[in-house]
Order: sequence, then C-alpha cells, then structure tokens
Amino acid sequence: FALALAALVLVPVAVTFSSFARVEGDILAHLAEFVLPELVGNTLWLVAGVALGVSVLGVSLAWLTAMCDFPGRRLFDWALLLPLALPAYVTAFVAIGLLDFTGPLQTWLRENWGLTGLPEIRSRGGVIGVMSLALYPYVYLIARNAFATQGAIALEAAQSLGLSRTQGFFRVALPMARPWIAAGLMLALMETLADFGTMAIFNYDTFTTAIYKAWYSLFSLAAAAQLASILILFVLVAVVFEQRSRTQMRYGAVGRSAASRRIRLSPAMAGLAFLYAGSVLAIAFLIPVTQLALWTREVI
Repeated sequence: FALALAALVLVPVAVTFSSFARVEGDILAHLAEFVLPELVGNTLWLVAGVALGVSVLGVSLAWLTAMCDFPGRRLFDWALLLPLALPAYVTAFVAIGLLDFTGPLQTWLRENWGLTGLPEIRSRGGVIGVMSLALYPYVYLIARNAFATQGAIALEAAQSLGLSRTQGFFRVALPMARPWIAAGLMLALMETLADFGTMAIFNYDTFTTAIYKAWYSLFSLAAAAQLASILILFVLVAVVFEQRSRTQMRYGAVGRSAASRRIRLSPAMAGLAFLYAGSVLAIAFLIPVTQLALWTREVI
C-alpha cells in the first residue's frame, strides 16, 4: 500500500520533470538571464526569513503554554492555533489595508504626530512578517506536544547537572525537540514556497508567481513546468539537508510529565508571558478578523 501511495504521489512530479524533454530555447534563455536570478534570491530570502520567524514564534509560544504557568495559559493553549483558520493572503490583504501609506494607521500617525518615513509594508520584510504570523501554528502545534511529553524531565535532568533553566532549555530541551520542530518547520516552508496569493498581493516575485506568468503571459506550459521542477528541487534539498544534519543524533521519549511540573513564573514574568502570547494572537488573528468584520459591515 505504501509503495502504491508513493507511486501515486510521484506521478505529478514525474510529469513536471518530463517537461525538460521539450525545451523552448528562447523562453528558457530569457528566464535564465532576466528572471531566475531574482527568483532564486527572493526565494532564499523568503525561506530564511520565514524559517526564522515561525521557529521563534512557534517554539517560544509552545514552551510557554506547555511548560509555564501564567494567566490565560489554557486559553492560549488552543487559541494560538486560530491563525491557521485564516489563509495567508487574507492576512496579507488586511495588513496592507491597515499599514499601507494611505492606510488608517500611517494616516493617523502623520496627522497627529507628524511621523513619516515608516517602514514600507509592501516589502520583503512585510511578506516575511505576514507569512510568519500565518504559519507559526505549524511549529507551535508540534513543538508544544514535544515539550509537553519530555520537556519537564529534560529540564530537571539539565538542572541536576548544574545548568540553569535557560541553559537547560537551549542545551537539552530544545535539541531533544528538534525532530518535531523540524517537521513543523518543513510544513510551514512548503506552504510558503507554494503560496501564490500572498506573493501576488505584495508583488513579491517567487517561483509560484513566475510559474503563473510563464503559463499565462508567455503562454508556455513547458516553461511553467520547468520552473515548478526547480521549486520541487528546492524542497528536496531542504528536506535532505535537515535530515543529514541530524543523522548522528538519537532521540528517546521520556513520558508525559509537563502537566504536573509546569514552571511557576513570577508575577512580572507571568504578565510578560500573557502580553507576548496575547500580542501574537491579536496581530495574527483578532485584528485581521475584526477588520474583515468592519469592512463587511461597511459593504452591507
């Protein structure tokens, strides 16, 4: 059954790579000279930025909800998954509507405080920020389970060896959770590489937008398939690199223990944890949904 399923999955991949049997020289030369360098650069920046963004957000929030005790933890435990309910292009549309030069925020800052020259939302940083906020739940969901099953015992073992909690997190708990984090990260990056709507809204050219343009502007299905083949190679290289980087590592489960051994934060740290989790949830889900509701009411 597994072989049959794998063969079924490989069919569209094989068809895509078969496009190199019919190379349109003039179009391929045009793409290689004027398109591919920008596409590769933009894609690498996007992958690196989103990987960093979803890792920081997902891992930090997973650690807080799985290992720490602070006000609202039970609410954030499931609510931080809600950004997955919003497609990334919807979040992008709302972000541009609110943060663009003519949007309400910059207009209010100019009229009331005289602030100008704010960072441009239609930029590489804007794309990376939106994609990170939309896709961090992939890492958060899997990393939270990893920390909940073995984070507490790993941290206690690290402390018994004389390490502080911070040292124990970076030297023991985080490396032990790496396979889970890598799985969530791969999901987020594949979603990033396949995204078309967000890239089109930001006018940020990647392989997905180039595939569309090659098909509908250059009228070349073969060129579009060849660009898609390069995109598949990007994913393959990323997966192989991640797997090779931990070939000598061994992991083992230590049982479910975090629920009874959560870290009790001080009032100040608990307040910061609540503020951090609440800010991420507000920016990634509550504000976009509220703005969409307001726009809908105006139309009605």
